[in-house]
Amino acid sequence: MGSKDKTLVSNIASLGVVQIISYIFPLLTIPYISRIIGPDGLGLFNYISAFVTYFVLMVNYGFDLTATRKIAGNPTNTEFVSKIYSTVTTCRLLLLTGATITFILLSFYFPNLKNNLILSGILFLNAVSALFNPQYIFQGLQKLSFFSSLNVVKGIITTVCIFLFVSDAKHLIIYASIGVFTNLIFSIFWTIYVVYKYKIKFFFVSLNSCFKEIWDSRLVFFSTIIFSFYTTANIIILGVFAPPKIIAYYTTAVSLINIIQSVINVPISSSLYPYIGKAFADGREVGLEKLKRIVSLIFYFTLAACIFIFVFAPVLVKIIYGSQFENAIVSVRILSVLPILSSLSGTMGVQVMLNLGMDLKFLRITTIAAICSIIMNFLFSYYYSYIGSSVAYLLTEIFIVIALTLSLRKNGITIINLKYFYPSSVFEFVKQIKSNLF
Repeated sequence: MGSKDKTLVSNIASLGVVQIISYIFPLLTIPYISRIIGPDGLGLFNYISAFVTYFVLMVNYGFDLTATRKIAGNPTNTEFVSKIYSTVTTCRLLLLTGATITFILLSFYFPNLKNNLILSGILFLNAVSALFNPQYIFQGLQKLSFFSSLNVVKGIITTVCIFLFVSDAKHLIIYASIGVFTNLIFSIFWTIYVVYKYKIKFFFVSLNSCFKEIWDSRLVFFSTIIFSFYTTANIIILGVFAPPKIIAYYTTAVSLINIIQSVINVPISSSLYPYIGKAFADGREVGLEKLKRIVSLIFYFTLAACIFIFVFAPVLVKIIYGSQFENAIVSVRILSVLPILSSLSGTMGVQVMLNLGMDLKFLRITTIAAICSIIMNFLFSYYYSYIGSSVAYLLTEIFIVIALTLSLRKNGITIINLKYFYPSSVFEFVKQIKSNLF
């Protein structure tokens, strides 16, 4: 294996570690926190966190993708990297200023924010962490091993502090502070590290340069916001009609599904998706043919997960969250088909449409889905509370899968071939993948 291949494998592994850590350490603390804080505290925490998510996205503004690509194209030019870093940081500073003003104004109109200003202010500091977070530099320079190693350290420190300092339902602010300030401190440390390690210099760029960069990155930013609309906006909408305890039942179901999906997506993304990308590099027809075989494998893999979630929902909720969250079981079962729907939509959207240059069609479908999701959430959560929010989420994912399927068919593309769904064909394909990868 050549040095470039080793670097690639190392960085893929490092990104995988970062993704796994983002779920592993919370999984260790959730059973403890859910029992200590209870549905009311956890629901309030999740609601404000969902609200703050939009301001974090606003400050990030998709630079983790756009800036990474630019740095990766010329990683050895320190002056060029310094310019990218300075531009991104100045842009983020402007965006943070706007986000702070907007957040303060909205805090007077949303009761859960207004009545919990200290908690809201602490969680908003996650947007400040986004200002300092230089992950795009590590990715662009392909130096992710150190970044992922410190993420492990951060996860350990956060977990230990939670068990040491959170022991009562009144410690909700302490719980929030541990995660927020640990994240902020490490983001600042990473910034200092990359500046001195890679001799990157910071300088303020002109407002014209900032506005140009913000305009050029608007489509990536819009894509991240659209995705967030039908994954987290439902929490905010539910909070308009329901108390924190009800929000906790819904967010418990969603977080449980997300944890299981992450366990599924790590092996898929690390083994199957690179295989798809290589196939498309060999030609459109070659890529589509390989994809048809992969879809059958993904289908059975995620179908097993869906059945597992539906059958063992009561046990999973009680073990991870406790008996106080039993009402979440209904939502978990409603959302139990999300792994298969999300995998299909991800395959059709990211692996097919983006690989074939159908970016705008993909964005158009997700935009319509986001609008429909908001409308459904207002109606369903008003009449059916968190159950309605769960149904709205499910219907949105179903709509996306159907819309993507019809859009691809309109362009003469199908990714389903029944002959590849026979067990013998699936087993043969698994052997083929193993031989190609190893």
